[in-house]
Parts: sequence; structure tokens; C-alpha cells
Amino acid sequence: MTRFQLVFRRPGADDESEFRYNNDEGAPHIDGTKIVDGDRYAIRGVEWLVRREDHHGDDLARFICTLVVEPDDDLP
Repeated sequence: MTRFQLVFRRPGADDESEFRYNNDEGAPHIDGTKIVDGDRYAIRGVEWLVRREDHHGDDLARFICTLVVEPDDDLP
């Protein structure tokens, strides 16, 4: 099982993070799609730019997710 961390960064807000697990060994995936550093992914209905952050001495993959476009909460 592959374990990794997603860290969500929004302007003016504290970071939020979550740990995810893939059912099989190998590269981390988001909703069945392999994570590629610098690509965009829809996570919980919001588009994020995902970049890998390496930690020295830590085997846990960590990805920093920044908003591509701020979601509009006023839409119907």
C-alpha cells in the first residue's frame, strides 16, 4: 500500500493536509490517475496545481496543492 500526503494551500488561510493511501504499491494516484509533478487535478470538485515536495530522510511522498482558480461559492 502506498501512503502519501496532500497539503492544500489557499491564499490567506492555514494549510490543510490529508493522508491518502493507494490500494497497491507504486506511485501515488489521485482518483486512479498517477500524480505527475506540476500537473493539475480536480480534488473534491476544485482544480489544484500539484507539486511534489521532497523531505530529506522521509519516505513519505508529500505534494503541495495550490488553487488554480478560486471556487465561486455564489454559483447556483
